[in-house]
Amino acid sequence: MKLKEITIKNFRGICSLELPLDSLTVLIGENNTGKSTVLEAIRLVLTRGFGVRRSGRFSEYDFHLKDAAATPQLAEPISVALHFSEEQENEWPDAVVQQMSEVIQPDVTTGLNHIWLQATGTFQAETASFETQWSFLNSSGDELALKNASPLNLLSRFVPLFFLSALRDASQEFGQRGQFWSGFLKSIQLPDDKREKIEKMLREVNESVIGANSGLTEVTNQIAGAGKLVPLDSDNPVALEAIPTRVFDMVGKIQVHLKSSYGAKLPLHRHGEGTQSLAVLMLFQAFIAANLAETYAPESTPILALEEPEAHLHPSAIRSLGMFLKEMPGQVMVTSHSGDLVSRVPVTALRRLYKANGETKVGRVESGSFTERELQAIDYNIRLARGHYLFSRCWLFVEGESDYHLMPLLFEVMGHSQDQVSFSVLEISQVIEKGEPLIKFAKALGIQWFLMADGDRAGQDYVNRANNHLAAGENLADRAKALVHPDIEHEFWHGGFEDFISGMIPEARRNQIEADAVGDELKKTKNLIKAAIKSAGGKPAFAQSLVSEVQNRGEVSIPQTIRDVITRVVQLAGGEAT
Repeated sequence: MKLKEITIKNFRGICSLELPLDSLTVLIGENNTGKSTVLEAIRLVLTRGFGVRRSGRFSEYDFHLKDAAATPQLAEPISVALHFSEEQENEWPDAVVQQMSEVIQPDVTTGLNHIWLQATGTFQAETASFETQWSFLNSSGDELALKNASPLNLLSRFVPLFFLSALRDASQEFGQRGQFWSGFLKSIQLPDDKREKIEKMLREVNESVIGANSGLTEVTNQIAGAGKLVPLDSDNPVALEAIPTRVFDMVGKIQVHLKSSYGAKLPLHRHGEGTQSLAVLMLFQAFIAANLAETYAPESTPILALEEPEAHLHPSAIRSLGMFLKEMPGQVMVTSHSGDLVSRVPVTALRRLYKANGETKVGRVESGSFTERELQAIDYNIRLARGHYLFSRCWLFVEGESDYHLMPLLFEVMGHSQDQVSFSVLEISQVIEKGEPLIKFAKALGIQWFLMADGDRAGQDYVNRANNHLAAGENLADRAKALVHPDIEHEFWHGGFEDFISGMIPEARRNQIEADAVGDELKKTKNLIKAAIKSAGGKPAFAQSLVSEVQNRGEVSIPQTIRDVITRVVQLAGGEAT
């Protein structure tokens, strides 16, 4: 049984959210957009009892407060609904269908089975307490009247949830009470005769080690004196153990040791945080393979909710982890801030959470919404090489290399840090269909976008294509702008930087260009700009030199068209769409 969707209302920072889920779902987005809240909501529903509990599971801190004056007592009720569904007919095992028949809702059209489980939290004025109620729903959202609570108990067996927070403690996970490790320890059972033989050997080893230091005998005698003050065994009140001498004690102290790169064998907790974190993930996989069916039910589909698996890992290890997550059994839900990780998971697994007008929204690429060629362009230009772009609030599409190098520097001149504004610049001249797949991708994920095109015929084609992707009520000026002149270098040339750009060229070369283009100002300007770029050492160096001059003159020296583009991108990144 797989969880297909979660619907959240009035829970913590989320007012309302409907989130579809896959076998692997990777939640990305800025801090405080609700990623961890989603995982916590699933955990609260699947790990809690059934019925009504006063002073129960949802506390006053779980209610969504719409403003500073709101209080939990007056807030709207919390609702978290989990929707389980078959993906194909007769997918659920017979044991699931038979034992969960009371709550299964079949779709007569598709033949697929569904289950809806909801947890609600309310404040009861009569008892002055917060109450939580769990219920199964029908397809219309009405509560089902059940004979007993067994369906929920069975659901927790068929869909066991395992939660690993961002602060994973390997010593705890590999301890006697670890949610995965304890299952392996409990499965160690020895016949009595074998156990007695091992314990005899352990006592002999212990006596040899302790007996190697005669001073320990004196320690034993002195501690035995405590029997005068408290009741102890009269014969041998003190026993020193260098190692556990009983099997069940030994089992509880089993440790994982790893050999370091230089050959030394060290306990897991002496290795780095990244290694420890990875070991916990591998332990989960081993648990699923070895103990899940025995501990829960053979038909179980486990859910692993994992916060920031990239913590403490080297980038190459993070990328490998992304590939590993795709192969993990059961259903995996991950929150991440890593461009390296998202570069290695399917683009359809991504769910980008973002805020719009105070509401939590979800952006995603739905299956079939992009052609294979478009997805290849997205992978090549963004996901595989620039995964961190997926965490930007706004994408600025530009035509050429000079724009790519110049624009971030010009933002800085106008007082807008690229990281603080949270925008990325994408050069689209080499992208199929003049970059339209990237515009579609930005819209699908809820990333704001703007196009700056050259002021020539080709640039107008880019603008026309952008016009195809406007949302209802948008004007073309909201999303695209063409320069006045053929490209950004010409924009600066005609904006008062003619002498500066010409001055970058050796005098002999400048005179030659002017002589060759007598009577043709367009040709002369074009060749002088090319020569200036070459003299500077290429477009990146030219951009640095030009921006240094802009800084000397002040931001008002930036051509007005470019300033308008920068202002608009800052508005979009700040949440102002229109």
